[in-house]
Amino acid sequence: MTKFNQVFWVLVAWLGLSVLPAHAQAPKLVVAIVVDQLRYDYLERFEPHFSTNGFRLLMERGAFMTFGRYNYVPTVTGPGHASYLSGGGPAMHGIMGNSWFDKKTRQDVSCVSDSKVQSVGTTNSSGKASPHRFIGATMADQMRLHFGSKVISASIKDRGSILAAGKKPAGAYWYDADTGRFVTSSYYMQDLPSWVKEFNNRQLPQSYEGRVWERLLPEDSYHYSDQGIGEGRLQGETNTVFNHIVAVSTNGFDTFYSTPFGDHLTTELGLAALKGEALGQGQHPDLLCLSFSSLDGCGHIFGPYSHEIQDMVVRLDRQLERLFNHLEQTIGMDNVTVVLTSDHGVAPTPEFAKAMGLNGTREGGNFMTDLMARMDQEYGAGKYFLSPSLSYGNIFLNYQTLKEKQLAPTAVMSFIRDYALSTGFYQACYTREQLLDGRVSGWIGQCVLNGFNAERSGDLVLVNKPFAIPGSSKTGTTHGSPYSYDSHVPILFYGKAFKPGRYADEFYITDIAATLASALRIEGPPGSIGKPCVRILATP
Repeated sequence: MTKFNQVFWVLVAWLGLSVLPAHAQAPKLVVAIVVDQLRYDYLERFEPHFSTNGFRLLMERGAFMTFGRYNYVPTVTGPGHASYLSGGGPAMHGIMGNSWFDKKTRQDVSCVSDSKVQSVGTTNSSGKASPHRFIGATMADQMRLHFGSKVISASIKDRGSILAAGKKPAGAYWYDADTGRFVTSSYYMQDLPSWVKEFNNRQLPQSYEGRVWERLLPEDSYHYSDQGIGEGRLQGETNTVFNHIVAVSTNGFDTFYSTPFGDHLTTELGLAALKGEALGQGQHPDLLCLSFSSLDGCGHIFGPYSHEIQDMVVRLDRQLERLFNHLEQTIGMDNVTVVLTSDHGVAPTPEFAKAMGLNGTREGGNFMTDLMARMDQEYGAGKYFLSPSLSYGNIFLNYQTLKEKQLAPTAVMSFIRDYALSTGFYQACYTREQLLDGRVSGWIGQCVLNGFNAERSGDLVLVNKPFAIPGSSKTGTTHGSPYSYDSHVPILFYGKAFKPGRYADEFYITDIAATLASALRIEGPPGSIGKPCVRILATP
């Protein structure tokens, strides 16, 4: 733990019960929602099919930031969840990917894996996770400091639940695909609360067995073709088109992850948390963090221009409607503040992009193998890299080998950069020295700089060209780049503290925490680099 973290949490403990009163306009409950892989254009494209009290409630009666962007790379789940309530990018909070190569242990590590804690709610290792790799604090911590708020977080993904919830929430829960149950770790508690046990005993994943995922809307309401090129297949299926059948007994408890049933499960857990923890029923604002993961699974398989994605978003709208209707009935939406965004977007499949006349291509997953062969040819056989993998564009040099061969690191980096750019797949390459000195220019350079963590990042960082998909997959798509299809996401604020309207202001994901803190009239997280958008505040 860094000295900063030690001092910060001593302060938290010291303040303990010394919470401050909420101001007169403070909500009873803040609901922070992340929809994994929700591109901005989905809300515009599918808006005619939305219900009154789902997405449309936030779009029409909230402050809708239509030019919300991620200002760093990689645009992936771990950093996204770590950033939106902390106000910092990977350079600050240290979550530089869903996983990365750890230079100290010389192993790949997950952003939330923690071997020092025990699983709670399962006997396997799926619960061995915590926010110990996250540096700093989030709005969850700030609300606890100021109000004594109760914080609950839930998601199918462990990182989706853990990283937004701060250091010491009342509970963070995620899905164990081996058992079909929600679990946590000993970092948070020694036993699941009774309401989570009761929820698990409902065995909702088992109830999805044999369920048919069919289109919610008439087929002619869907854009593009259901037989989109480059699409993959759901687990256990042989075709890429509707209808899809969930086979839990055959394919396991994660088979419904990439279908609307995953979002239904998350909504049900959120409703159970509201009741089980009596959220929003006290004198001070509480915080519920929900991350809907299933759109991401679907998007990776089918891409953003598929019937499946449109259906997923429209069905998620109905789940949000259920959630907001419940809040209206139990707390009153006038007493609720909602923040909704996404952790990243997604690229079209390269095949779809190419069919549209764009430069869609797949890297093939051979770059590092080819690079190592080129290095051996140029400098003689040797172990030039600490990791044989390309981690979100990061390359880790083995300086011991360079020293033994009397090779100048700058010369080797120049060789690697020249080779990478010669492949035609990469747009740019930045060296550690460039980034440490801040010698970057343009949007791409600034995104790389904001995502560069001096302790954890590599010695070179590569950025692929637009519509170029890294990795060895032959179908589907991914995300991670600074380009608009990955970085442009919806950001919506709802509640008495915000003036409804559509705002085209340039607004970064790192501005959410500062804006929410201003609305709540409390101090923002210490690692926040964002600025509040005063224009959307009802009382600046």
